[in-house]
Amino acid sequence: MFTPPSTPAREAAFRQSLEAIPVRNAAVKVRQTPNPDELEVEVALKYESLGLRIMRSLFKPASTKRYLLDKTGKLVYESIDGKKNFGQLIDDFAAAQKLTFFESRALLGQYMMTLSKRGLIGATFPNATGD
Repeated sequence: MFTPPSTPAREAAFRQSLEAIPVRNAAVKVRQTPNPDELEVEVALKYESLGLRIMRSLFKPASTKRYLLDKTGKLVYESIDGKKNFGQLIDDFAAAQKLTFFESRALLGQYMMTLSKRGLIGATFPNATGD
């Protein structure tokens, strides 16, 4: 199996991704469920395209979407504090779950992407001066 050689640009992109700081969407409503291992989060839905706005005027689509996070999802969501970068979250999760860096990175990367697509989190990047 052929693996392309590593390039400085790919390594730089990888390092930059570790510096991303995940932040929670402030508009998300969070509720603790009766089960202490679960967390319910609710986010407002936006209908921005012309077709969706027309449909919204004709019908009454849902204005919010709720998600139930399991134990792992709750742990990941609650660890996002807007201060720790992705690399630090990977290290913390790996230590807590007794995973390797690479296992933790794969799991958190997928989970963060899912949370982002659902509008529950976003990401910021520190500026070039390190502030």
